[in-house]
Amino acid sequence: MKFYIFTLFLLFTSLTNSQIKVDEQIVSPGVVYKKITNTVDTLSIDIIRIDLSKGDYVIKSVKANNLLGARQTTTDMAKAFIDSGYYVIAALNADFFEADGEVVNNMISEGQFVKAVKFTDSPYNDYVNTQFAFTYDNKLLIDQFVFSGSIIFPDGTIESISRINSKTDSSSITLYNSYQGKTTPSVVEGWNVSETVLVPFANSGDTLFFSVADDFQSGGNMQIPENGYVLSTNNKYAYYLERNLVTGDTLRILLRLNPHYPDIRSLTGGWPLLVKDGENAFRTNPDIEGVIPRFSQNRHPRTGVGFSKDSTTVYFITVDGRQSHSRGMSLLEFADIMIDQGVYQGLNLDGGGSTAMIVKNKLVNIPSDAEGERKVGNCLLLLKRSNE
Repeated sequence: MKFYIFTLFLLFTSLTNSQIKVDEQIVSPGVVYKKITNTVDTLSIDIIRIDLSKGDYVIKSVKANNLLGARQTTTDMAKAFIDSGYYVIAALNADFFEADGEVVNNMISEGQFVKAVKFTDSPYNDYVNTQFAFTYDNKLLIDQFVFSGSIIFPDGTIESISRINSKTDSSSITLYNSYQGKTTPSVVEGWNVSETVLVPFANSGDTLFFSVADDFQSGGNMQIPENGYVLSTNNKYAYYLERNLVTGDTLRILLRLNPHYPDIRSLTGGWPLLVKDGENAFRTNPDIEGVIPRFSQNRHPRTGVGFSKDSTTVYFITVDGRQSHSRGMSLLEFADIMIDQGVYQGLNLDGGGSTAMIVKNKLVNIPSDAEGERKVGNCLLLLKRSNE
């Protein structure tokens, strides 16, 4: 590791100004934007370095159109906050997503679950993919978070919640909120589905208190309240809940992640972990989280997020690729450039044609798609509470 960084240092210091160019600018107190252009290695790298101690900053995960099944460009998601009372400093595309825009991992926005699963929905692996989180007290986290929800019935019985939003599992309990859309999904052919509206009325830490608003209804496509949930049960659980719950009952629902950290404000997934405790995790384990060679070893555009050893500095990093001005990087190379820039814990996000970085409402990298910036599932925003 030290040998690589020393070699990289020698390479950079031995190049002439015409071969490598580093431009830096302060875009907000404690926030520095850097562009590295290397004509020898044919690379264009964009970096945002954020010192959280220098301003009242918020890192917010944003879902396209506030819907699980929607896509927007990172630029448009950032523009949506211009009139929000926040100063939008930067934005970065985030998690991998399905064709309809559904992210494949857990996601939390402003403390609310956009999606919660026990394992990734990625078609490429059955692992728990690593995720990046930001808490209300500015704690930075990178870990393999697993959803661990449960519902406590009036008689004290506890049952596991399989998911929040997204495709449900057979004989399971699922919660849906407004991120799912206006209604719950249609019923899978042959399944017995029974649903009811839950109205929140109190909370204590991770425990939410709900009242059962109405009798159970069959058939799916139930309207989802703007500020509540629909409790959806199917097959064996459908029969069980219909017998044991009535209108007006109080339910306690525990929504948390394992490992458990209280007060997570923003969370987004990625794949895979690249930097762990200042070391290149990919060099140690080239098969980490089930990555496949054509994804990891070939050079592609890359997007990543990480933070420093003292957890005070966040890094947004992109590398252009598949173009004449920049060839992209392998995951091994991307992890090393993260470490060189100061990342102690680092995560790879969705790259390829999705790679996009916004600084002060301007797209600063060049996306590889011929059509320009791609519509993606979600993004990370760097916000300041005001521009004073």
